[in-house]
Amino acid sequence: MEKLGPKKPDDETLGKPCEACGKPFAEGDFTTFVVIGPGDDATQQLRCRMGYTYTGVAVELHWACATGERP
Repeated sequence: MEKLGPKKPDDETLGKPCEACGKPFAEGDFTTFVVIGPGDDATQQLRCRMGYTYTGVAVELHWACATGERP
């Protein structure tokens, strides 16, 4: 996982909830994206099953929610 941030004042995700804890993203937060799978795309599902790279669906989480590591 890549640690992203800190979030800047103009980040479009400010105020949106973290998928893990439900708390909104705030300026200064560190986050990451966690891929949860290929989604509903049949081609991407097949690529995933075959072990090929695929375009996945991801959710943004606070860094601490994804890793347990506090900033």
